Amino acid sequence: MVHEEELLDGAARVLAGDHSASMVQIAAGIGTSRATLSRRYATREALLKAVAVRAIEVVDGCLAPLDLAQNADATAFDTALEELVVALLPAAHLYGFTSRDATVLADPAFRAGVDRQDQRALAFLGLGQRLGRLRADLPPYWIWYSLWGLLDAAAEGVRDGHLAPRQIGHLVLTSFLSGTRPSAPPPAGAPAP
Repeated sequence: MVHEEELLDGAARVLAGDHSASMVQIAAGIGTSRATLSRRYATREALLKAVAVRAIEVVDGCLAPLDLAQNADATAFDTALEELVVALLPAAHLYGFTSRDATVLADPAFRAGVDRQDQRALAFLGLGQRLGRLRADLPPYWIWYSLWGLLDAAAEGVRDGHLAPRQIGHLVLTSFLSGTRPSAPPPAGAPAP
């Protein structure tokens, strides 16, 4: 018997690849029957709502590294940032679907959960900017959205068979950091570019 979390994660993976997938297609994509899926979720909308609740719960769990004290140092921030990226990788398929589905986005409870998560992430990213570990010239929302964009691209690359799951952690982290870290100042006395 498929556990609830596995079923919802599987449904999210199918829906991330095809937002219009029917209950029959979703069931086939997760290796169960439509009857089994329908016993748990009477309608596609009920399934979508359950996937959205699962997405909020999973991402909430991933945000634990963000709970640094405001007086944390750069090393603690860097460690927490890496832990965040690694934690979010398995959640990318949930985000990939829920962030684009009109039914899910219209749900006030889902929107409230996303807004709460965004505020938590923005406070963390603001700390990174104050510590000089993230570029201060980029809006924190842009940094947060950029991370999710990379995570979504990584999930798609794995789903399409172009990337190995073991590669994406390194790829996402290095791509993210190369665009969000401040440039190193030139050594003293070096000519300006």
